[in-house]
Amino acid sequence: MIKAIFFDLDGVLFDSETYDQQLNREYIQAIHAPLPSERLYLLIGSHKSQDPWTSILKGYEDKIDKEAFRDGLRAYKTEKKSHFNFAEVLFPDVPQVLDQLKKREIKMACASSSSMKYIHKALTQADILQYFDLICSGDDFVSSKPAPDIYLYCQKYFGYEKEECLVVEDSPYGIQAGKNAEIKVAARFSPFGLDQSKADYQIKSFDELIQIIDKCKS
Repeated sequence: MIKAIFFDLDGVLFDSETYDQQLNREYIQAIHAPLPSERLYLLIGSHKSQDPWTSILKGYEDKIDKEAFRDGLRAYKTEKKSHFNFAEVLFPDVPQVLDQLKKREIKMACASSSSMKYIHKALTQADILQYFDLICSGDDFVSSKPAPDIYLYCQKYFGYEKEECLVVEDSPYGIQAGKNAEIKVAARFSPFGLDQSKADYQIKSFDELIQIIDKCKS
C-alpha cells in the first residue's frame, strides 16, 4: 500500500520546463549563439552543483565561452522568472488529484533540486502549498539527484518502508535518484524526449497515480 508520495516540481507539478526551454531559445537567439537549443535539454532536472556544460558545448568550445554563456543564461532566466506567475503553468490535473490524495491521508512531499525560495514561490502562487507535509530543496543535501539523498530523507522523515512510498519524476536525474533510493518511480511524460526507461511506471496524467495506488492495494 502506498502511504507517501514524493513529487519533483518542474515538469511534474508544473509545465515549467516548456517555459524554461522557451527562455533558452530566446537567450541563444539574443546572443546569436550557434548552439542548438536542444542541447540545453541536458539541464532539465539538474542541480547547480552539477556540470553538464561539457556535454552541452561539445563541438562548440571554440565558438562559445562556457562561463560567459552559462552565467549569462542564468542571469537572463532569473530576471525573466522574477516576473513569472507559476499558477499559469500548473498542470490542470494537479489540484484535484492532490486533494484526493490528501483525503486518502497519503503523506506528500515536494522534493526538488531547486532552491527553497523557488519551490515556495511556485507552490504558493499555484495555491497548492497546503497539500505538502514536507518540502525539500536540493540545496539542503551534500549530493544532489541522481544521488538518492533527498528521497531517502523523505522516506525516513515519514517513517514508512520504501515499498510504501512512490516517487514522481520526469528527468533522468530524478528517476535515477528514486531508483538509487530503492523506491518505485512514476515518470510523468516529457515532451523533450527525456530517457524515462528506468521508471517503474510511465504516466501521462496525474489521474494515473490514483490507478497506481489502487493497484498497489491488491
